[in-house]
Amino acid sequence: MLERSSSGPLLSSLVLLSAGLAACSSSSAPSTSDAGGSHEEAGTTDAPAKTDAAQAINVDAETPSGMTIAKARQAYAATGTDQTITVNAIVTGVQGTMTNDQVYWYVEDPQGGPYSGISVYCDPMAATTCPCMASCANHVAAPPIHTLVSITGTLSAYHGAYQIEPTAQTILKMNETPPPVPVVTASDLAEGGNSPYRGVYVSFPGKVTVDDTEPAALYDTQCLPDGGTGMPLCTGYPCSPPTYSGFEVNGPGADAFFVEEFFFGFVPLENSPDCFKVAGAVVVTKGETFPHMSGILEYDGFAGKQYLAPVQSSDY
Repeated sequence: MLERSSSGPLLSSLVLLSAGLAACSSSSAPSTSDAGGSHEEAGTTDAPAKTDAAQAINVDAETPSGMTIAKARQAYAATGTDQTITVNAIVTGVQGTMTNDQVYWYVEDPQGGPYSGISVYCDPMAATTCPCMASCANHVAAPPIHTLVSITGTLSAYHGAYQIEPTAQTILKMNETPPPVPVVTASDLAEGGNSPYRGVYVSFPGKVTVDDTEPAALYDTQCLPDGGTGMPLCTGYPCSPPTYSGFEVNGPGADAFFVEEFFFGFVPLENSPDCFKVAGAVVVTKGETFPHMSGILEYDGFAGKQYLAPVQSSDY
């Protein structure tokens, strides 16, 4: 689960929050070579398939200025300069739902496509615009999945992943038709890949087999964000290593990719060993198979790898 401190995202931990507390963070050093726009160069992925329903989305697909997430991301990749944008987008995943969670969500251009998705990060310690530790009169909250919103905020990069820090949000329509879902290959999801579908909800249609529940890249060792400062991310210090923030499937070899439990608003896939044991969780074991795997493709800046994050139980 990718957790954040008050200054930005912290690493993935494949665990559920208990009583509003998050899981351990990774000790892996962030990759500096992927910071900023450099990680956003186009890869070799196929263009996303368009459906009739998606083709029909033409109202509110763009802001009056013509701005989209895809345009904003590519502009950032070209300049490396933070920018304030307003876009109309559809919510594709929500991370946390409990009180005091470090909440953020993903939004995507209604028409979908490469570069069309991004995370929206709300600092839980903020006093005005985002959900905060105390009662806030004016805050930006995570809408339900498939809500069409108009959102304003600053687009920036943090450890190789893009984010919007919002200052305003307006709900335009509930239960909107979701963007078309790109069907991707193992090469698109590759751990060391550089896919233009990062931030986008994608689908891998083939069978998925767990080959490693303790991948070295996802090894977690610490309990506090940003080297020991900020809001605690788990109870019982220190966490007893080894714990792992995710698992590897379809490996070893070129077809391998990582799966991390990032969206914990539903019964999670529980890695073993893990910091927390959650009632009803699906324990992932080596050799286990899933008929398919869908979710948000994203970059884990602390592990320096891409990963796929299922959004709901039907994704696997």
